Amino acid sequence: MLNDLKALCDAPNNVPGLVSFYGAYHVPESGQISIVLEYVDGGSLADVQAKVGKIPENVLSKMTAKILRALAYLHREKHMVHRDINGEPKITDFGISAFIDSTLAQCNTFLGTVTYMSPERINNQAYSFPADIWSLGLALVELATGRYPYDAGEGPLQLMIHVLQEDAPLPPAGEFSEEFRDFVRVSLQKDPHKRPMAEQLLTHPFITKYAADPVSLKAFMQCAFNPHDKLDEIAIVFAFNYYALLNAGVQRLRDLAPLYSPKSTMRYDGEMAVGRDAIIAKLQAVAQMHAGFRVVHEVVDVQCQPLGFDGSALVNVTGQLVSPAASNKPQPFTEVFVLSQIQAGEYYVANQCFRLIKQ
Repeated sequence: MLNDLKALCDAPNNVPGLVSFYGAYHVPESGQISIVLEYVDGGSLADVQAKVGKIPENVLSKMTAKILRALAYLHREKHMVHRDINGEPKITDFGISAFIDSTLAQCNTFLGTVTYMSPERINNQAYSFPADIWSLGLALVELATGRYPYDAGEGPLQLMIHVLQEDAPLPPAGEFSEEFRDFVRVSLQKDPHKRPMAEQLLTHPFITKYAADPVSLKAFMQCAFNPHDKLDEIAIVFAFNYYALLNAGVQRLRDLAPLYSPKSTMRYDGEMAVGRDAIIAKLQAVAQMHAGFRVVHEVVDVQCQPLGFDGSALVNVTGQLVSPAASNKPQPFTEVFVLSQIQAGEYYVANQCFRLIKQ
């Protein structure tokens, strides 16, 4: 967790291929630390591969360029080894990253995903930035061919033997360009000192060849995914985070303000509030009333359905108001949200209606 926070706090939000960091907060009641990151709505490249089978070479080139820029930043500016490049279009997981005190220092720990470990790591030798290049090269072979290049069915020990003893896997000749095959070849050198650095690979012909290619990563992702596929996930994340902030008390309610616009409306048990400020004021009044009885919102179920084709969604939450007082039975409620999409992955609450269910 500390590695996550250190890496993300220090990184600017405009590094291509590196997920943007918006902040972090601590919830004293639960002891949780939540990190707020850019929402990457396409999922992982593993998700994409599961849908399309193989990713075209020109698309992979543009994705790789983004990842290389992020790795170059981490290696050059932060002296940081990610250690687990395994098919993410943006680098997001810093919990398994290692900070290196100087450009000559090396890591001696054994962490990461076994299937993408470099030979020097498997041998438990000191390793540095080239370990990331090996992982990237291996992931590219898998994404291009649609299958992991080694036989992983015999367990991790046998897999490590394959990696150490077999020739590095290359994409089949005739099916892929020589530029791509050479990029993989240099990335999968067994000797880490022979692997190029991320900045050097940015000038490799596999990257420059497709720099002017008109293929759009956004268009490719839209072809690979139905935009409604993610709505259920978005609704669940939204609902649980919304009520977590609501339960955190009056002081935290201003954190909900960005969810609303000046035109947002909320009807709370028959009372109407219009606009961001009025809605937050209403929520603060409700929170103050609940605080005296230590009432919290407990989510029971979240249902979601798309509204048209603009990415908007109707989120229906059922739950109950719970108080520790033994005489107070849980009070069921239902709350409906209309989430309107500003841009991909960014929503605001256009309309909201809360209603207590009388028993």
